[in-house]
Amino acid sequence: MAKSKQLTFEEALAGLEKSAAEIIKDDTTLDEALKNFELGMEYYNKCHKILEEAKQKIDYITDIEVKNE
Repeated sequence: MAKSKQLTFEEALAGLEKSAAEIIKDDTTLDEALKNFELGMEYYNKCHKILEEAKQKIDYITDIEVKNE
């Protein structure tokens, strides 16, 4: 995964899906599967981080709206 580029959620999810697809191929070696697993975990962590940040924003906005009622 390119660390210099900020990935969008959609890009990270596509990378995760690609890594998973590579792992389950019949001709994937153990070494390739491990590399794809590691890469997939990086994409998973990126997706998780983006979703957590979105949840925090939603919670913050919701709290403001409730207090203003």
